[in-house]
Amino acid sequence: MPRHSSWLVRMHYRMRAVSFAMLFVAACLHDLQIPARSGVWWLLTLVLVVYPHLQYRRARRAMDPHGVEMANLRLDSVLLGAALAALGFPLWITFSAFLGTLSNNTANKGWKGVVETLLAFPAGAAVGGWLWGFQLSPPENMAVVVFCMTGLTGYLVVLGHVGYTRIRQLRRTRETLRLRERDLLAANEELERRFHEIDDLHEQLREQANRDPLTGLYNRRYLDSTLERELARCKRDGHSLSVLLIDIDHFKRINDTYGHPAGDEILIRLAHLMGGMARSGDVVCRYGGEEFLLLMPAMPLEAALERAESLRQAFGGLEVPFGDFRLQASLSIGVAAYPGHGTSAESLIHHADDALYRAKRAGRNRVDT
Repeated sequence: MPRHSSWLVRMHYRMRAVSFAMLFVAACLHDLQIPARSGVWWLLTLVLVVYPHLQYRRARRAMDPHGVEMANLRLDSVLLGAALAALGFPLWITFSAFLGTLSNNTANKGWKGVVETLLAFPAGAAVGGWLWGFQLSPPENMAVVVFCMTGLTGYLVVLGHVGYTRIRQLRRTRETLRLRERDLLAANEELERRFHEIDDLHEQLREQANRDPLTGLYNRRYLDSTLERELARCKRDGHSLSVLLIDIDHFKRINDTYGHPAGDEILIRLAHLMGGMARSGDVVCRYGGEEFLLLMPAMPLEAALERAESLRQAFGGLEVPFGDFRLQASLSIGVAAYPGHGTSAESLIHHADDALYRAKRAGRNRVDT
């Protein structure tokens, strides 16, 4: 049995058993003044004493306890109407029974319960009057009046307290849900923050995978995808594209003479120089070892040669401090341009590499195409 239905059935059973028993006592007090027929007492005993327990047993065993209990509320009105008709409709007993069942139906069903009570109670009274005849005996002694007033007051107080208890439970439940909602929102915010952190870490990892750890420049892996993309864009827009393949002259001699830290310092200073001279759309890469590559979209060959010569001169005049030494080196640069030297990434790199080889063979420290 669902927890809510179980609570409802038990609560109604307690209220029905007590209130019906009080009506039975009131009927007994009334009988001291106006004796009832024996058949009426059998009816009162069945309705007011036995029926609440049978109803509770039936509701507990039902597949739908809530539905059975709502049907029993209608049956309460019918049976009470029949019992009161048998008694002759004593004023305070009738008023107490009718108001009690009306309040209970209204509390459980709203306006629908009001309509059901107004229909079911007279229907039961009609059945009772048909079986035992319509006899009106409204006068009651003071004991019956006081007992009914006290019982009705207690019943309504209990009914109000039950409503108060349920409202308080609902408030607590709502507050608990509000707190859980707040915790859930906080958890969602924390989860979103973690997702952002993971995205940032993924971005950092992607960036690290595309960067040379020594110079911070893009590596060859990044160049392979970028060169294809930029070349396709230049083909589509009808622009030129130039590539500078750069090599540090006699770099092995620097490493052998001053050590690899000195060579690393030379590489870092060249990376800074190239980055400072590059445009926003240029791509500066460490191609491998002491070789660097400068990708310049939308730049014709003539402008690329001027850029290469400016870079060669700037680096040649650069002194790199290393301990007590001032290191200097020169550059050999091979230049290739789309579309004159090739229409694919592979052909452009190959032409730039050939031009670099010619510059070295011609004595180094020069630019060739």
